[in-house]
Amino acid sequence: RPLRIPPLDPQSWLERDQFEAGKRRAQARKEARKKLKNFEIPLDPDIEKQALTMLREAYPLLNIPSLANPHAILVSQTKQQNCEIAQPQTKNLANQIFGGFLMRRAFELAYATAYVFGGARPRFLEVDKVAFSIPVNVGDLTNYQSRVVYTEVKDEIRDFNAFRGQKNVPLVSVEVEAWIVEPEKASAKLSNRFMFTFALPSGTPCRRVLPSNMEEARKMAMRHDLEKTL
Repeated sequence: RPLRIPPLDPQSWLERDQFEAGKRRAQARKEARKKLKNFEIPLDPDIEKQALTMLREAYPLLNIPSLANPHAILVSQTKQQNCEIAQPQTKNLANQIFGGFLMRRAFELAYATAYVFGGARPRFLEVDKVAFSIPVNVGDLTNYQSRVVYTEVKDEIRDFNAFRGQKNVPLVSVEVEAWIVEPEKASAKLSNRFMFTFALPSGTPCRRVLPSNMEEARKMAMRHDLEKTL
């Protein structure tokens, strides 16, 4: 049953300033996501141009890896995964797996992926996109797959007290897909997609991720375009 959430009522000038800044970020994020509904990839000319540039930059890694930039890595080389059987104690009233449980499992894998990628304990920054497509039922074999799709070093991160005063903070965006696998039918269906962003400790070396194909390049270009609006 849905509950009404009381609206915020900022009192001081600082609270009002932070409230307005949050509204602007939310509106910018909303406008940016109009181009991307349920993770569908648009053929936007600017996105296509950025994607082609990224893919060309990846050519040395794809063709002559021994001579390529040692500070870059392919998205496909950042992948992690785990599998589990959906258990009845995590079902909801519809006898399907509770969405919050799926998000928790996805978050745990995303955190581990960012940890392995960065070589330092990451700090959770935000959950960006969540797309629930197909419900997971009790007994389903669920395969979670993750990969780093975007990295960036920020001069500073505002509005987060944990990073106040820190410079050169690496950000790592991790996409997690949850697949329902049916071995008897040799079938796999995409159930959910999640996007999480983590911050590594200030000054941590962070490789740039590059795409292996045009689909990855478009996703990375859209992520880069979204970050510019925030």
